[in-house]
Amino acid sequence: MDRNVYENWPVLREYTQDKEVYLLDASESRKTLEEIESLYEFLFKYQTVEPLIAIGGGITGDLAGYASATFKRGIPLILLPTTLLAMCDSTVGGKCGVNYKGVKNYIGTFKKPDEIFICTEFLTSLPERHLKSGMGEILKYGLIGKEPILPLLEKEISLQNLQARPYVEMGLKIKIDVVSQDFYDRGQRNVLNFGHNIAHGLEAVYPNTLTHGEAVALGLLAELRLSEELFGLRSDIRRQTRSIMERFGMMTVVEDLPVEKLLDYIKKDKKNDDSLRFTLLRGAGCPEIKQSVAEEWIRSAVVEIME
Repeated sequence: MDRNVYENWPVLREYTQDKEVYLLDASESRKTLEEIESLYEFLFKYQTVEPLIAIGGGITGDLAGYASATFKRGIPLILLPTTLLAMCDSTVGGKCGVNYKGVKNYIGTFKKPDEIFICTEFLTSLPERHLKSGMGEILKYGLIGKEPILPLLEKEISLQNLQARPYVEMGLKIKIDVVSQDFYDRGQRNVLNFGHNIAHGLEAVYPNTLTHGEAVALGLLAELRLSEELFGLRSDIRRQTRSIMERFGMMTVVEDLPVEKLLDYIKKDKKNDDSLRFTLLRGAGCPEIKQSVAEEWIRSAVVEIME
């Protein structure tokens, strides 16, 4: 369980007082094989036939998923996401992994959870920054899917007054539909990577500085710019996305971005072959996977997020 969740919710402390609990200080720096080994030790000592129940955000789910997929060649897993990003995205899909040598999710596997329980009441204690982080993935679904996410977000007064459940449900609807067609990410599931090539590079360049959702939102802006260059995507889609981000106080630029270092990390992306492969937009709700992108186009596109 995420330590912050444990400390902020007395009802969970009361419920788990007679149970064995592994408390995790969730951060990208802890998403490592060393942390997995520590979790193995916990499971070796306490697990018999019970499922592993993971309560927390995406990092907690990633670690629990990887451990449950590999310990004893697989044990039951129940997920209870507590962040907006985990609720609308990472909880569903089965991908789980750890970072390696600074590269995001370089070691991993697939583990479909046996049960998922979504309780949006957890969002009442979520810091505003993590609400913004979840909005990064919600914006992605608004761009790649057919649900009316962006028009509805434009009508929202503020992030604090946002009713999250409809957006969580729309995001999950899109993701479940995609994953059901390509669970092991061999083709069409690549549509979910929109914004993520640049996002994962940014997370590597700024370790423990950007949240995943912040990096995704920035990646969306840059990859929308790429889509304009390659496919002639309408620029008003990028302006609409940026306007929503600004309304919610989300980060739209980064200072002193080392572009060549960013490119080095993008080159390590798992989806690459002999070319840099991106998912881009041909039109609103029309993603195109495995698009070959030249380095000079990336350099040009990231100007969109440079201060």
